[in-house]
Amino acid sequence: MVPAQPLHSTQEKRDGSSFERDDFAYDDGADDDIVSLLEENARLRKLVVNLSEIVLRSVADERPKVDD
Repeated sequence: MVPAQPLHSTQEKRDGSSFERDDFAYDDGADDDIVSLLEENARLRKLVVNLSEIVLRSVADERPKVDD
């Protein structure tokens, strides 16, 4: 499988420019975006835990009970 982007060592500089982020191009709203993504990630993780618990309860309820 080939990586989607070439490794740093294989990247060539073209016309004296680099592929790295320029400081002047930094978006001040990026911090807000990161916080939003982290909050959304936490919310989705909580939903996954809830869904997993529901599935486990459902599977446990469907198991036949063995009488001794």
